[in-house]
Amino acid sequence: MTHQNNFGGAWTQLKLEALGKYLRAYTTIFKRNPRARFYSISYVDAFAGTGSLRRPDVGRLGSLLPELEELEEQFRKGSVKRALEIEPPFDEYVFIEKSARKCHELATIAAMFPSRNISIVNEDANTAILSWCRKLDSKRQRAVVFLDPFGAAVKWEAIAALGQTKAVDLWILFPYSAINRMLVRDKKPPKSWARRLDSVFGTTDWESAFYTSSLFPSLLDSTQSIERVYKAADYQTVTDFFIRRLKAEFRAVSKPLPLCNSTGSLLFMLFFAAGNERSASTGLKIAKSIIGS
Repeated sequence: MTHQNNFGGAWTQLKLEALGKYLRAYTTIFKRNPRARFYSISYVDAFAGTGSLRRPDVGRLGSLLPELEELEEQFRKGSVKRALEIEPPFDEYVFIEKSARKCHELATIAAMFPSRNISIVNEDANTAILSWCRKLDSKRQRAVVFLDPFGAAVKWEAIAALGQTKAVDLWILFPYSAINRMLVRDKKPPKSWARRLDSVFGTTDWESAFYTSSLFPSLLDSTQSIERVYKAADYQTVTDFFIRRLKAEFRAVSKPLPLCNSTGSLLFMLFFAAGNERSASTGLKIAKSIIGS
């Protein structure tokens, strides 16, 4: 059996631990609160992958020290396995994955949890999310949705659709490093990158938010001016802009959990957003306690 690429290290575990803590708190509230039990609850993983992370190399010590093998097994658990192990469980699990091969591996994991109600959707995540939102009965259903894309793959229309259900708590991994690379310094991004940024943010307003320009007289013709464009966006500017975009669709939005690589470079930001008016404050309080903001 193959496994998800070893995409990340300590930051990957930090992300998964934050999600796991929230899922446990979420199901506890809905299963133990008499009023909340009225709702059917779902967990949706829109970029489910294979459900497992690549095993770390523990070498010969693995056979000599059993505790290392136990730690290895914990390390290999991706969001799928962690969600399925949550007690009390969700009423439904929806795993979305574009790759048919990875869906086959997800089915193998699903077979390990015969008591869980699991659906595996072999489809593009953005398309599948829009379809799922249209079918959601917001009067009787609530859900946690996890968007954990590889790169800038999430389209804003999918995020907006989730917010408009008024029934979803969203955890989304924002690809800061990839976005920052597209925001070139001394000119506006090329058209292909600009279209991707339009799709990620759901607006062209990022141009005026992230760039400034100055006019200089032409050395060749004093009656003409030359416009020079500069990137004016830093980490905080991009963060604040994305938070404003989320707040346009969701009732409450957290500050992000920064996720850095081993050298301290910022790779991603993990955001939480709650869509339901009545439960948003509770969800935000729990998310803040996990993120630490």
